[in-house]
Amino acid sequence: MLWGLFLLPVFVAWYVFGVRRVRGRAAQRFAEAPLFSQLAIRLPAVRRHIAMALYFVALALCLVAAARPVMAIPLPVDKAVVILLIDTSGSMQAPDVAPSRLEAAKAAAKTFVDNFPQGPRIGLMTFSTYPTLNVPPTPDHQAIKDAIDAIKPQEATAIGDGIAAAMKAIPGRTVPTEEPQPGPFGGSPFGQQPQPPVQPTPAPQPQPGETIDDVPAAIIMASDGGQNAGRADPLRMAILAKTEKVKIYTIGLGTPGGGVFQYQGQMVMVPFDPSLLQQIAAITDGKFFFTPTANDLRQIYRDLGRSIGWEKRKTEVSALMVGGAGVLMLGGGLVSMLWMGRLP
Repeated sequence: MLWGLFLLPVFVAWYVFGVRRVRGRAAQRFAEAPLFSQLAIRLPAVRRHIAMALYFVALALCLVAAARPVMAIPLPVDKAVVILLIDTSGSMQAPDVAPSRLEAAKAAAKTFVDNFPQGPRIGLMTFSTYPTLNVPPTPDHQAIKDAIDAIKPQEATAIGDGIAAAMKAIPGRTVPTEEPQPGPFGGSPFGQQPQPPVQPTPAPQPQPGETIDDVPAAIIMASDGGQNAGRADPLRMAILAKTEKVKIYTIGLGTPGGGVFQYQGQMVMVPFDPSLLQQIAAITDGKFFFTPTANDLRQIYRDLGRSIGWEKRKTEVSALMVGGAGVLMLGGGLVSMLWMGRLP
């Protein structure tokens, strides 16, 4: 379509030729040239051609728009990030919260996604003996919900390592450099030596100059409490989260008396310990929920705050050029009507 721009010189030449031809015919209608010069009202040379110049520029814009140009233009984006952190330890299979603790955690996470507005990013992370970044922060909420449906129970509970990994997934935040290792927890069915962890999806890298003040962030952690694996201390990670301005909202899943269910052919008693979750929420100025409602989850977004930034994205600008062409055509018509009393 850009080849059409070569027609512009043809149109300009046609216009110049037409102006000269019309001027010659008008002069021949008068017997005496001096009489014509007295009757004809001449506009300044520049003003005579402004209207048509605007039309030619508008035509050029329309031809370029037909080629569907794409430009990197700055667009406003909400940089807020929320990480959903779900405990997938074996104890989360307990049915004291119907149908199970893990299914209740998945339902709460999906409710939050459904009530979260478009724009800010959501990430999904699970933790058992090892944390895994299932989905990096993304505005694609359906991808988050699909990943939530695919969550399966695993082994032990490493809450501290889960918080550290969630912090690492947030752009602009820092975490300790040591890699989490399984702790010596072999006494319970949920503290056995795990299988090699699934390789996590790479975490997003912060943009140049992006700071913690540019990216409001929060972590929503659903767990039944009680750490029995991992190296990182949960309370130390909570203090780090507060330093990095990340609130942690915790969801306790379980009943005060705990739950009993069959695991590998034997009945297993799994307690529920909300005290650690309550401490984590208190340290980071977050909130602790037993059974959060949809309104509670919406409040998390309201507490999160917004940071509107500008991000360059490749966008088709055909409509912008067509709109500019329309403005130029309208301007050309108004100029012609005001200065010459007619359209060119």
